[in-house]
Amino acid sequence: MMLVPAFLALAVSVSPPDSLLSADSLLVELRKGGYTILWRHTATDHSVREPGSYENTPRFQQRNLTDRGIADAKLVGVLFKSRDIPIGDVLSSPMFRTRETAEYAFGRVEATPILRQLDPTPEQRRLIATAPAAGTNRVLVTHHFIIERNVPGIRPGQITEGEAVVVRAMGPESVQVVGIFKMADWARLGGAAASAASAATSGHGGAGFTLGHGAGAGNRTATAGPPRPLVIPPALETSQTAAIAEYLEAFNAGDATHMRRFYETRVVPNPDRTIEQRMDVYTRLRADLGTLAIDSVDASDPANVSVTVQASTGPVATVLFSVEPRSPYRLSGIRFRVGG
Repeated sequence: MMLVPAFLALAVSVSPPDSLLSADSLLVELRKGGYTILWRHTATDHSVREPGSYENTPRFQQRNLTDRGIADAKLVGVLFKSRDIPIGDVLSSPMFRTRETAEYAFGRVEATPILRQLDPTPEQRRLIATAPAAGTNRVLVTHHFIIERNVPGIRPGQITEGEAVVVRAMGPESVQVVGIFKMADWARLGGAAASAASAATSGHGGAGFTLGHGAGAGNRTATAGPPRPLVIPPALETSQTAAIAEYLEAFNAGDATHMRRFYETRVVPNPDRTIEQRMDVYTRLRADLGTLAIDSVDASDPANVSVTVQASTGPVATVLFSVEPRSPYRLSGIRFRVGG
């Protein structure tokens, strides 16, 4: 006979409150802090069939965000920013779709496998029931099954992609439902916030929240919204181009130790350009540009790859990478051209 774990039985036995707050009232409550938002990742491409295990699954085998999913995640970020919702910890499962939902909305995330575990554990319940830091709200971007089995009263299929459940911690392993954000709520409230922000910036050279994509966009800037996440395209996932992806990830990390290690292991030594000199250049570029998001890649010549990026501080830059012709395919040159 299969025994039901005590913590799971506890979750099933607790009922949700008789009446849940409306989306408008939830936003008022969230300004006070003290809540956890369990958010199912936004819209994805369901034509992809994922393998059973997620560990080390490459991006092309995962179900990733669609353009609509990206737009929905950004819209939630705009809404929370416009309503001054204090956000503390932002955690997600390790899947690209959950991490990027968080990054598009809030510009940051910490991934944890606990929010992807298929079998419920006490550790999972404790994570979800952890109270946020004083004056803030926690965001956990995860999957429907995590929400369904950890939040009392939520039925399978009730929370679709992009929807969220707001809960209050009630003990070390239990939560209480406060309200639910449906997609219609995000569209209504987020659309109004985006329109207001767009109107506020209309006299200052920007339409607000639309970011262009692709080369040839000139010296465009992003006038509002959180920074875009770094999404590595398939062109930078080959053995010949992997060092380029590693460089961009190290650049965005903003960690001098991480970047120094990259220069030591993935860049061809040059007696005329010491690591200290490279670190000085990196420090200046990071201060000027912030983080980078990829707009386009030209890898038609794997030895000379051009990557167009959008800096979080506004400008567009082209980064020219020279790659050594044989394994281990280290970088022999990195040059930035900022602006048009």
